[in-house]
Amino acid sequence: MRNRNGIFWGLFLLLSAAILVVSQMHLITYTFGFWTIIVTIMLVAVLIKSLVYFAIPGTVFSLAFLAILYAKPLGITALVPWTILGAALLISIGLSMIFRPLIARHRPWMNKKYYRGYSWHHGRNFNGNGDPDVKTVNDSDVDVYVKMGSSIRYVKSENFKEANIDVSMGDAKVYFENVTVEGTAVINVNASLGGIELYIPKTWNVVKELDNNMGGVSEVGFSDVTVDSPVVTIRGLVSLSGLKISYI
Repeated sequence: MRNRNGIFWGLFLLLSAAILVVSQMHLITYTFGFWTIIVTIMLVAVLIKSLVYFAIPGTVFSLAFLAILYAKPLGITALVPWTILGAALLISIGLSMIFRPLIARHRPWMNKKYYRGYSWHHGRNFNGNGDPDVKTVNDSDVDVYVKMGSSIRYVKSENFKEANIDVSMGDAKVYFENVTVEGTAVINVNASLGGIELYIPKTWNVVKELDNNMGGVSEVGFSDVTVDSPVVTIRGLVSLSGLKISYI
């Protein structure tokens, strides 16, 4: 992860310098404003980070916003912003489905027992009444996969080890209140255009190793950690999504 961060910041600084030099030397006939350059640098930063971390939604949407920003010099003013963003959404879904095996190789937890007991739901994670898919899980390893739907999982385990939570264009709520951890455990998250809510005992010593790409990570409540508290690591990628950690 440190190596990837070094690649990101190195490329970001190089491209920022290039944008600054080109804008000041007037090598492009179109005149850019100060704030346009600032926003461009920010979007380029998101683009590079998305490429480094193989985040397809972040890559596509950063390019879409750049296209909206530079619609006039690109000659695409006939395309309204909503058309570009709508196309970006469809492209993100399509590319995510096509390149999922490649992405999984760079996120090992997506390969490990990941779809055991779950099927690929093309656009549905709901029951006939439109309610969220609700289940209670008693295993030490928990797998939650949501695509264009909603799921709620109540984890009840006396020896919790690992949870793999993958959400794409949907939302998942996972409750760990009836869980016992022997030493350490890991919660792997991969959120893309969706939301994940984790309800975690406040006695857990939570270590966050998250890559945030145009997403939001928030915490509700406070932890009450002691020397005997189990260490639970939350790691993964939050791309154009939200991750909420609630201490209960």
